[in-house]
Amino acid sequence: MKKYFKYIFLLVLFSCEKEELPIQPHIPGNSEVNQISLLPDYSRQVFYHLNKNETVSENTKTDWDLLFYENNEEHHIILNSSTYAKSASVDLEFDSEINISELDFISDSPEGINSGLSITNIYSKTIVVDRGFNLNGTQRGYKKFNILEINNEYIDLIIANLDNSQYEEVRIHKELGKEKYTYSFDDGVVSIFPEDMSWDLLFTQYTHIFNDGTTYLLTGVLTNYLNNVTVSIDTINEFNLINFSDIDNYNFSSNQDFIGYGWKNYNHSSGVFTIIENINYIIKDVNGFYFKMRFIDYYNESGEKGYPKFEIQKL
Repeated sequence: MKKYFKYIFLLVLFSCEKEELPIQPHIPGNSEVNQISLLPDYSRQVFYHLNKNETVSENTKTDWDLLFYENNEEHHIILNSSTYAKSASVDLEFDSEINISELDFISDSPEGINSGLSITNIYSKTIVVDRGFNLNGTQRGYKKFNILEINNEYIDLIIANLDNSQYEEVRIHKELGKEKYTYSFDDGVVSIFPEDMSWDLLFTQYTHIFNDGTTYLLTGVLTNYLNNVTVSIDTINEFNLINFSDIDNYNFSSNQDFIGYGWKNYNHSSGVFTIIENINYIIKDVNGFYFKMRFIDYYNESGEKGYPKFEIQKL
């Protein structure tokens, strides 16, 4: 009789293991607070990693002018919008006289490359760049360049001032597996963007285009959208009540400026920024993990602006 019950017990045990494996609950991470130092003059760009809750790298925003980006054999030239840079393409030979007043300068879309870049034809005869502003508010001047050739090994271009002074031929050597190359008209090839999968958010100034076409330099957060970081927004639920089971209720955007500047208000009379308290962002990072994020301050302990403070939690 004991042997009979033993067989029954084993049969029930194996049946449960096959059909009724226990499901482990999803355990969220701890709530953490961080503060980014852009400085009161917004001179810094700060690359940030959500899962590590740390700064990956930072640079002065005027350290670069152009980002050459290649993806699936498509080539793009992206302007450094943090300096308010714009460009115009001219159907003239490179050494021709150029009248700035006759040019139509355009900004890159803050949403990303799929929404429009000012340099639509990288092989235009001449591309003129308005470099925007220095940190002290003075104009950085103009440069013109022309792409001669792009292949698997290098990018060849010529660069000069509008009067053809400081003419130079430049070759940017490519590296295996690398998609992004940043270039400064002052210093040549520079290292700005961290490795693709090492960051999620970029705290920076950037050029925003309003619905009426006007542009303005604003301070906020851009995403690593080229490496699949997406964002949704929740203005209804309290931050503490948002959890992983809510993910399917959100619509996620791949626009790089979806977080942008809209989490704060500016009072022109008092000159003070305030945080909009009911805005929560749900972010899918470069590795596919989900986080919730809310801003809680824009000032440091000394009362200086340019120090966005936020709370994050892994869902």
